[in-house]
Amino acid sequence: MDTKILTKQIKAKNKAADSYMTVSVLSGIATTFLVVWLVNLFITEQASIQKIILAGAGLCLLQAMKAIFYALGTGRAHDAAYRSLAEIRLDIVSHLKKLPLSFFQKRKTGDLANIINHDVEQIEIYLAHAQPEIKITLLLPLLVTLAMLVLDWRLGLALVAPFPVMVLYQKVVYKLWDKTLKRYNQSTKEMSEDLIEYISTMPAIKAFATDEQKTDAVLTRMRSYISWVKKIMYTVSVPLSMVQMLLEIGLVLVVIVGTGLMISGQLSLIRFILALILANVFSSSLIRYMSFHHADIVLGRSVESIATITGENPRPDYPRDPSLGPGNIELRDVTFSYDGREEALKEVSLTFRENTINAIVGSSGSGKSTIASLIMGFWPVEQGRVTIGGKNIAAMNEGDLSGLVAIVQQDTFLFNATIAENIRIGRAGASRSEIMEAAQKARLHEMISELPEGYDTMVGEGGAKLSGGEKQRIAIARMMLKNAPIIILDEATAAIDPYNEHLIQEAITNLSQNKTLIMIAHHLNTIVNADQIIVMDAGRMIARGKHRELLDTCPLYQEMVQAQKKVDHWEIKQSQEVWT
Repeated sequence: MDTKILTKQIKAKNKAADSYMTVSVLSGIATTFLVVWLVNLFITEQASIQKIILAGAGLCLLQAMKAIFYALGTGRAHDAAYRSLAEIRLDIVSHLKKLPLSFFQKRKTGDLANIINHDVEQIEIYLAHAQPEIKITLLLPLLVTLAMLVLDWRLGLALVAPFPVMVLYQKVVYKLWDKTLKRYNQSTKEMSEDLIEYISTMPAIKAFATDEQKTDAVLTRMRSYISWVKKIMYTVSVPLSMVQMLLEIGLVLVVIVGTGLMISGQLSLIRFILALILANVFSSSLIRYMSFHHADIVLGRSVESIATITGENPRPDYPRDPSLGPGNIELRDVTFSYDGREEALKEVSLTFRENTINAIVGSSGSGKSTIASLIMGFWPVEQGRVTIGGKNIAAMNEGDLSGLVAIVQQDTFLFNATIAENIRIGRAGASRSEIMEAAQKARLHEMISELPEGYDTMVGEGGAKLSGGEKQRIAIARMMLKNAPIIILDEATAAIDPYNEHLIQEAITNLSQNKTLIMIAHHLNTIVNADQIIVMDAGRMIARGKHRELLDTCPLYQEMVQAQKKVDHWEIKQSQEVWT
């Protein structure tokens, strides 16, 4: 959404509050006139008990109206602010859900968290506190100026004489504020990103406590943030003192002109007193306006940050296709790069036949995981196309594609919930017995049964209470519940101990029955019986076939197998040395 449109929508939410604030301001000005009228009665010796009672009743009524309507306006402003805060956050979360995974891989978690927390909070502050005050401080000078012109046009001109100079000075100040606030926002964003990354990498930081430099880097960033907070204070407060000086010139001019008019008999004492009171209201209101007006700049920056999320185009919402089903997976002349960098895939064409076991092998950076990401629809295909059952996935409804393909990755994320709730992510509404059945097939039930709270055991932040192999088997149990016809295993057994690898292999066997299985292999001895092995190198498919065929025809595959044998032999030798 355009930032100007979003800003207008946000500001328009306080219309009811603006009406109440207007009545409050008018009541306040009417109070001033009534007080001056009462003083005039005493000066001119026209005061009477009836008039004093009448003026007192009027003052009580006006003050009550001022307080009541101010309270109503403030209440409405806070109500609008908190409703807007909730609506904007819900809109952001809803929009984030529609965005492709590529968006999240391009943006830092700390950046997104800072927008949802800090920038949205700035909108609440603006609507609840700044906007009502801005409206009041703009309305008061306008009404005072009109009153002064009616009182005496010469006093009115004297009051607003410094105003053009103040407007020019204000423009210079706003540029200064804009530049400083921009750098302050950037510092806030960087500090938030660093803190989130610092907390998430605490195990590594503690492991290298004597030599790590991350803590110093985070502290440096925080000191920079504090420095910018101080600069913001000076940037706002110093110009405000200059504005106050300019406005005091207007008050001085009113005193000089008013005194001259009184001496010449053209202005009464009571009118002069009223002019001084109004001039003071005028200057104090504009000073308050300046102190709050920087909030407009803050609001603009926050809206720009929010628009970097809401302005991202989501994946098209194609209609659901009930006839869509599994079939062959085909990549045709697919070329792909991440954000215009070196091509990760180069004119790749291959087919994964339905209900077959397939493997993709190659060195790091050869394009294995990129193929999996494109089949899942995480990234849009730049050139060529990917089809399932002859249907281009680029034109599929996201729900349809998700129902066809499931993935188990090397790094499994678990929510800080129970084991049962983490497994149920595979299919919302799954019964307890279905969860237990999936856990049994994933070779997980026995381990869960030994826990004091069983399936109701909390797994901790990111699954911290479970081992890597246990987390992988929970991910496989999810896939059991989801029951998608196409399964992608992205190095699911990498960095897993032999015991857990054995259990995971059994779970994978159960998972892949009557399904199309695509394995991105880490251990080549797990894919020797695959129906098709794809060999990738530098983004190109250089060979495909069965294990025996590739041993005879593909030198790179031969090297990989030999290297695997050396690793296996080394592991066995090391184990023997440990036990002797």
